Amino acid sequence: MKQFLKLSMLTFIVTQTGIAQKYNDALISKNSEINFAKTQKRGIKKNNIVYYVENDLQTISAYKRSKLKWQTNVISICGKPKKGEAEIRYVGYNSDKLLIVMGKHNFAEIDINSGVTTLVG
Repeated sequence: MKQFLKLSMLTFIVTQTGIAQKYNDALISKNSEINFAKTQKRGIKKNNIVYYVENDLQTISAYKRSKLKWQTNVISICGKPKKGEAEIRYVGYNSDKLLIVMGKHNFAEIDINSGVTTLVG
């Protein structure tokens, strides 16, 4: 368990130093969720922070006033899903976390303040 936490934190720190792309305002939703099967939207804007799924469909970045707050690669932290593609399919906003669906049936949560990513199941 300690090794997993160390690896998760190391991966988190490495993903924080990545170079983020500039998001497209036209692809930002004001809704609390985006489902890539139903929309072309790529991000959610809540409380003046944009949570944006990058072009690789594996990385989520948080921007405050167009400045990168944090960035995390969900697939590298949680691992490739056993079924489905290794990409994010759904993002939902909750008051303190983002709910992520990747592959067919894998779930993760991201703390909206820090970007800490946790595999839920």
